[in-house]
Amino acid sequence: MTNLLEVQGLCARSGDKTIIDSISLNIKPGETAVILGPNGAGKSTIARAIMGLGDLHYSGQIIFDGKDLGKATIDARARKGIFLSFQSPVEIPGLPLNEILRAANEARKKKMRLTDFQLKMAEILEALDLEPFAGTRELNVNFSGGEKKKLEIAQMMMLEPKLAILDEIDSGLDVDAANKLSKVLFDYQKNTNVAYLIVTHNLRILHKLKVDRVYIIKSGKLAAIGNKELLKQVQENGFKNI
Repeated sequence: MTNLLEVQGLCARSGDKTIIDSISLNIKPGETAVILGPNGAGKSTIARAIMGLGDLHYSGQIIFDGKDLGKATIDARARKGIFLSFQSPVEIPGLPLNEILRAANEARKKKMRLTDFQLKMAEILEALDLEPFAGTRELNVNFSGGEKKKLEIAQMMMLEPKLAILDEIDSGLDVDAANKLSKVLFDYQKNTNVAYLIVTHNLRILHKLKVDRVYIIKSGKLAAIGNKELLKQVQENGFKNI
């Protein structure tokens, strides 16, 4: 099967400081790849580089769906089917979530009848244990940290990307909520064949998911590549001996 995402020799620098150095990874449609590593290892920088975010100097190659993203804008990458959840979702006073999502769908030429949109939104919010009117409230305003992370997943499910990059999506969630979210992600992937790139230093969100590939990042470099067995090593021994 052809790779959906190929990252080759990705580097990120800020002045003379190297943040990530020669990172390569790949993901096929429907796969789940995980980037693990201690805090400050450069995991989120990889996610932001794929999405085209940030003011760092990037080099290397990012190929998505057979095309080199090159200097593609964030908007262009989103339109091609890349979604990035934020580690710290921002609040946008005065702008309800459902208005943002309807505008985003229309921009991607995925118009839906209002009743269909409302029905789909209601089903997603219920699956995530969010209140029925969460979509009509101002985006992330007066929501808890865990609710904000669930709203990130609600946005992903409404936008239906080909690749979802989930950055620390389980932070702010208790054990039960993390397990429930893992099951929601599993079911959604099964129904849509979305590929996940999950960036984390915690393994709770992986509870229900079939993990195809694991990348360990330490000090901005790729320290190890493996499968779910590598997760067990991290769980038992931490990152120190990898």
